[in-house]
Amino acid sequence: MASAVAKNDDQLRVVLWAPPRSLSTAFERCISTLHTNHTLQIWHEPFTTSFHLGPEKQAKRKGGYFARMATTDSTYSYSWVRDQLEDDFADKKIVFFKDLGYSVDGKYEYIPRGYQHTFLIRHPKLVLTSFSNLLRKFPTNLFRVQLSDIFPKGYVYKEMYDLYVHLTEVLGEDVLIIDAEDLIARPLEVLKIYCEKTGIPFDKNMIHWRPCDEDMDDWNYSKRLMKLNRIVGQYDRALTSDGLGKPSNRVVDVTKYSNECQSAISMSEPYYMKLYQKRLQLPESAENT
Repeated sequence: MASAVAKNDDQLRVVLWAPPRSLSTAFERCISTLHTNHTLQIWHEPFTTSFHLGPEKQAKRKGGYFARMATTDSTYSYSWVRDQLEDDFADKKIVFFKDLGYSVDGKYEYIPRGYQHTFLIRHPKLVLTSFSNLLRKFPTNLFRVQLSDIFPKGYVYKEMYDLYVHLTEVLGEDVLIIDAEDLIARPLEVLKIYCEKTGIPFDKNMIHWRPCDEDMDDWNYSKRLMKLNRIVGQYDRALTSDGLGKPSNRVVDVTKYSNECQSAISMSEPYYMKLYQKRLQLPESAENT
């Protein structure tokens, strides 16, 4: 993987772009374990905050739950986020941020310089039904929100593919893509290769996390967006677990979901498959040791 331009020769800068409900926060917690032996700066979904709550917010919101709980986080303009991510971090060995890929759609000029770009993807059937399940938890008189009220018009995957094209064809970046099902099935293999390709130090204990509060104390994030997501249940498993779980092998019956959800899955699958074909492919004979 091509090296990013860092502020000093020893510093690593890496971004993970992902859809929601893709184990991306779990992956972030794997990286966060490196705090023990390395100086590390982590930013959690800064551009996602810009997209949903910042002064230039692009997401549509209806009245009700979202409007009452957190309307804006005015600090998180796109330019402010870019400037923060391009700061020197002179005392840090590793600078890592995780964000949702759709959050910079139409805002490519704010993508920070000097980062290696990586993608975590997951089949849209799993992502979109999982997100729909979150929305189902709330009484409709309090939380009458559809996928289209939260996500951009391409339902996440078109925007992620467009970002990939911009990074590779316009900026000339090498982009490492990993699939969430590979991560959960063979975590140490995926993490080891990811670390080798980005230069991040690998540790076999990355799949065993420290207490969540310690991670949260070290991360930079919008407290308003975090509050929203935690109330909705967005991070329930990632922030209450002590490590990566086992594959669930759950079978999803998409016919039990709304027409909008089914349409979004159909629309998203071609873009997902284009990215999936470019993913890191693990050797079939390898074992997760």
